[in-house]
Amino acid sequence: MTKTRTFIAAICGIAIAGPALADGCLRPEERSALDVRALQSYLMVSALQCRQAEPYNQFMRRFGGDLANANRTAAVHFTRTYGGQGRTRQDSFNTTLANEHSEDAIRSGSFFCTDATALFAQALATPSSDLAKFAAERNIPQSYTPGECGATPARPAARASRR
Repeated sequence: MTKTRTFIAAICGIAIAGPALADGCLRPEERSALDVRALQSYLMVSALQCRQAEPYNQFMRRFGGDLANANRTAAVHFTRTYGGQGRTRQDSFNTTLANEHSEDAIRSGSFFCTDATALFAQALATPSSDLAKFAAERNIPQSYTPGECGATPARPAARASRR
């Protein structure tokens, strides 16, 4: 009877801790999706801070399908990683992105809008098939940075043997 209780308790513990034990790494397509989401968030904040609604609307019209796909792929990551709390975690990610970019705009002052104008022009000149590559190259800051799936941690260098 005690072994049965211990076994049931262990199973319950695993079931409750499941989301915490989930694979929190980023697959390549998820990394691309989060990069695209970061770019979209940055441009949204730029549109609001710099009164650039029209370039942002052009960006949204031009890349709407790509942005929707990135959002769906991000949802897959957050659901895989956090289970039932995936949607809440994704919403938190999106809110944090916008807040971080707003803080960046405040810190940067007028330079922010100057940079945003150039970024809008570059984004709108990007072929749709290259949006993820463009977003990755821009390296838009984001604080959510789980490791890449399949990445192995760096091993310490082997010690030289004493002779």
